[in-house]
Amino acid sequence: MAEILKCTLKEMLNKKILLLILVLTAIFLALYGFGLREIYSQQEGVEPLMAMAATTQLVSIGLYFASFIIALLVIVAAAGTLAGDIESGVMQAMLVKPLKRWEVVAGKFLGIGLMVAGYSAFLFFAIIGLNLALGARIPFGSANLITGFLLFLLGPYLLMAATMWGSSRFSTLNASIMAVMLYGLAMVGGLLEQVGAMLEQAGQEGGALVHAGIISSLLLPTDILFRKATSTLFALPGMELFTGLFAVGPFQGISQPSPWMLAYAGGYAVFFLSLTIKNFGARDI
Repeated sequence: MAEILKCTLKEMLNKKILLLILVLTAIFLALYGFGLREIYSQQEGVEPLMAMAATTQLVSIGLYFASFIIALLVIVAAAGTLAGDIESGVMQAMLVKPLKRWEVVAGKFLGIGLMVAGYSAFLFFAIIGLNLALGARIPFGSANLITGFLLFLLGPYLLMAATMWGSSRFSTLNASIMAVMLYGLAMVGGLLEQVGAMLEQAGQEGGALVHAGIISSLLLPTDILFRKATSTLFALPGMELFTGLFAVGPFQGISQPSPWMLAYAGGYAVFFLSLTIKNFGARDI
């Protein structure tokens, strides 16, 4: 399994698409940083509480689009990790060695997972660092940062497990389409749920939108993990009375997942990874 992990990391580092993603990441951070500088430079005289609320919005927007970039990287890396090797004949040569098929799946999952973890950590803390460097008025606690990052990272792992399952059953193209559609449904459903929650807070009818968001989260619970990550990040000691103010906006977490939904998200990755091992073990190569 260790050999598969090393080969997967080497293969990912040699892909040209990785260089393109890194270039686009640099452009994204430069544009985001420019926007932050312009906004924070105009916050002279703003009340501290409102300045903190603005910071939560700016951080959430940055992390939201960062999660989208990470999702694209996950799909590019995982959609062809099994199907691509089968289609090219590489898998046949690989399985000649004394390797069990579950070791191939586990090695590839861990290899891609390590790369995704490193990239996610870079983006997450780069966005936090840019805000702090350019004028953010909010004290991020170390425990909040660590817990928030772990929740932020779990979302890409769920997407990776679902995408690898698709790669074990379908072609690379079909697995990519399936993963993009699932992630798109989760994003749209999450936004609908937040809009529905805002309508309910305003005394209007938004239950249907909230329920639509919950259903989409069952298909792929990445969005609920993002909302939980941001709410954890901004759960500041002594500021509990202002949690509602910090949670306003479509990129925040007005509607929070229940403990049961978080448990479902935890089992989601295990379930699809187990299905991937089962399907790959039964697949004719």
